[in-house]
Amino acid sequence: MLFSVHLITAALVLYSLAIWSEKIKKHLKPWMIRIFILAFSCDVIGTTMMFFRNKTHHINFHTICGYLALLIMGLHLAWAIAAIKQQGKMQCLFRRFSVYAWFIWLVAFITGIPK
Repeated sequence: MLFSVHLITAALVLYSLAIWSEKIKKHLKPWMIRIFILAFSCDVIGTTMMFFRNKTHHINFHTICGYLALLIMGLHLAWAIAAIKQQGKMQCLFRRFSVYAWFIWLVAFITGIPK
């Protein structure tokens, strides 16, 4: 369980780095895409490990937020790849949506922190 927590935390750090770097620079760079890929990979592996480790699969707010955030993160990655290839308006829209996607992911992360 500890390794999956480390992976999810790494995903948070990497995803935040990619989102905020793009937001500050106002331009999507190839290295940011690689960071997105690493973040998404950490999230998928960590989430999968937690799913199989959990004996009871309760549907709760965190579960719904978590899977929604993972889906949005995957779509966000696909959009980033398309935006870097096409440039222009697609990158502008990407920049506008990025912080919202990051925020949804952050809510899922925070709701998973044990109380």
